[in-house]
Amino acid sequence: MIITNLHLKILSAVIAVCLWIYLVTGEFQEVSLYVPVKLTNIPEGYVAVTGENLVNVLAKGPKSLIKEKQLNKVQISIDVSNMGQGANSRIITSDDVQIPAGIQVTDIEPKSIDITVDSLIRKKMKVTPSFIGEPAEGYKVGSVVVSPEVVEVNAAKSKMKGVNSLETMPVNLTGKKDKITYSIGLKFFEGVQDYKPEQVEVVVGFKEDIIEKTVENVPVSASGVEEGLIVSVDDTINLNVKGRADLLNPRSIANILNPHVDLTGIIASGTYKKKIYFKESSIIKVLDTEPAKVRVEVRQ
Repeated sequence: MIITNLHLKILSAVIAVCLWIYLVTGEFQEVSLYVPVKLTNIPEGYVAVTGENLVNVLAKGPKSLIKEKQLNKVQISIDVSNMGQGANSRIITSDDVQIPAGIQVTDIEPKSIDITVDSLIRKKMKVTPSFIGEPAEGYKVGSVVVSPEVVEVNAAKSKMKGVNSLETMPVNLTGKKDKITYSIGLKFFEGVQDYKPEQVEVVVGFKEDIIEKTVENVPVSASGVEEGLIVSVDDTINLNVKGRADLLNPRSIANILNPHVDLTGIIASGTYKKKIYFKESSIIKVLDTEPAKVRVEVRQ
């Protein structure tokens, strides 16, 4: 029994030494991490905030230890219990970095961060929606409803002076034309500890972007042409029109309004001045036409 235990102890020692040699002599890898800062031991009734929420940490270690799953848990923990009220500057050391054993911290940037310890207040803040992207062509934002319109925050007193509103995270309008509803969080604001509620509902309605515009060089076609006649309408017209922005271009106007001259009853060759007619449309309204008549060449 004693011999067996001795063999086990020797085997364990050999394994430990082999593992140590592997870790020490194995191939090393260097990684760059953006690590969150966690402020701990905040006195009751106070809040501690920093503008540096992520710190760049360079580290190296054996490839066997450099695993994404483990590195995702790395953080910087700073005890603020002994900091005075107001602004404090704190140097970050490798001891502050909570990183798996066997991985060495080689550099930290920035080297220090500013931490503000302040009395905690509760304040009601108006919510302002923010947006990115443009709606579908021919449409624009028609209405915006935020619910609730006001949130309550716990925040550092000094950071909230003169601040009465907070923005939502951006609502994406790209390519939208039908009503959208988003449950969305609020943008980070230095000094705010938490929001109640944490998310708001933003409802955005859209409407057609109706504008007035002068569209130049619109082509004119001919109708009612007698068989055997060759007709050319070389003139183009300029139209002052009202309609959805994306439709006010020569091609769309030609398709929707079909500007044309009526040659019914003309059987002889010649040059004619003819009035322009349009197809009725509820989409585009013609406000003015220049010229009102165009030249038409007719030949056999």
